[in-house]
Parts: sequence; structure tokens; C-alpha cells
Amino acid sequence: MKKMTSSADRRRRIRVPVQQAIRHSKYQVLGTPVFEENSAIDLSSNGISFETAQEYKKGTLVLLEVELDQQMLKLLVCVAWLKKSKETPHKFQVGAELIAIDPEHKKQMQGHLSSLIQKFSAKTKVSKKKTSKKKAAKKKTAKKIAKKKTAKKKVTRKKKK
Repeated sequence: MKKMTSSADRRRRIRVPVQQAIRHSKYQVLGTPVFEENSAIDLSSNGISFETAQEYKKGTLVLLEVELDQQMLKLLVCVAWLKKSKETPHKFQVGAELIAIDPEHKKQMQGHLSSLIQKFSAKTKVSKKKTSKKKAAKKKTAKKIAKKKTAKKKVTRKKKK
């Protein structure tokens, strides 16, 4: 039987949640792109997810503009998945893979992403410690309950004899 894995388990790169304005448009070789402004959801070294009113099809090339450190970066991405937004019914969430970026912009993006990963990792370590303490307390409680049940069963067996 094949084991089911979550999308987070399948990811090869760390994805960091971001709340950043982006502009996106279907990629056009000739002609002027018409941009729509929305916000990014998360970012990794090889992809981005963002919210949009556009119902892009899987495989669509999209031109993104993201402002980092007061400079507009242009990215060419390919739509990998699309799903309806749970929070906003008339919008979609899009996951896209990075196809092309200027080498200088890539360095800038990698630096920005590294700092975001450090901040995100520090936050998740703190929350993981809290969660692991809660899990340990629950395990202790479960063990105590199991011991009490076992003790009750032994007493019940002795009374029956």
C-alpha cells in the first residue's frame, strides 16, 4: 500500500510565509502585459504562491513583479497548481515554479529569502518547543490513565476469583 504524503513533506525547499504585494500578468512575447495587483502567500528559492482573481491554468507562464529592498524584481513563473481560496471565495491561490530571473535579481531574492528563513526558523523552533512540552504532558496523563485502568482490571479480576 502506497503511503500518502502531505504537500509539505513532498517539498524540497523551505517555504516561508510572506505578506507582500505583487503584480502579475500572463506572459506575453509581444504586447504590453496587463498587471493585476495581489499578495504573495509564501516564497521559496524555486517558487512562489500568491492570491489572484485570475483562474490561471496549470502550465500557464506568468510574469511577476515583486518589490524587494525598493527594487522591482521581474520573475517568470509557471503555474503548478491552482485552488479556490478558503478565505476569499472569488479568489484563487496559485502555486508557481520559478522559470527565469535576472542573475542579479536572483542574488537579491536569495538574500531576502535567507533572512526570512532565519526569522521563520527562530519562530517555529519556539512554537515547536511549546508543542513538544504539551505533547509530553499529554503522554504522561495518558500513561497515568492507562495504569489506573490496568490496576482496576487487576482488582476486578481478584474480586471475581
